[in-house]
Amino acid sequence: MTPSKPLCLVINGPSAAGKSTLTTAIQDRAEIALLRFGLDELFRMVPDHWGGGLPGARHSDRGFRYEDVEGREGVRRIRSGPDGLLMLRAMNAAVVAMLQAGQGVIVDGQAFEPEANQDLEARLRELDGHGAAVVEIVELRSTDGELEDRQRRHRHPAGLSLFHSTQPPQSASPDLVIDTTGLDATQVADRLWDRLVAVYPAIATGPTSGA
Repeated sequence: MTPSKPLCLVINGPSAAGKSTLTTAIQDRAEIALLRFGLDELFRMVPDHWGGGLPGARHSDRGFRYEDVEGREGVRRIRSGPDGLLMLRAMNAAVVAMLQAGQGVIVDGQAFEPEANQDLEARLRELDGHGAAVVEIVELRSTDGELEDRQRRHRHPAGLSLFHSTQPPQSASPDLVIDTTGLDATQVADRLWDRLVAVYPAIATGPTSGA
């Protein structure tokens, strides 16, 4: 059983900011079922020859590919081709469909693609405005040095965080910004949890409280 108005939590931020760790922490604390669907889940569905991880992939120019950023040694980005952008829009539509079905979801990271980011935020804010969902968009930040250290420790693709940190925020109007510099995972989760309990009490008490 879930509350009649589902929760959508979007966790944005650069590579290695702690999005997936935070998603797991919120899922573990929540007294309602929240599905995880983010960029990593999408990439696991992408055919190998449309992805960036297969050497010599035939269609990575149409899907997703890693590129070195010119003039910035060690900095990399993920380039989305036309098929990749279509997949990102399909991901957005899937998130909206889950909410329309009454299922809460945590969006564990988005691509740094303004068109796709703006599309999802517009769709979610419309649902929120019509009272069909409760939407919370969170942005994680940290220093470049800390992000680089986390990338090394967690074996994330090198250089992505350095590119991400130079890009505009993925949301024009996040509901909460958390600077994770110097914080451990529990402290970050505590800050977000306090916010969620205030705006969506059912996450802590279960569906009987409503939302």
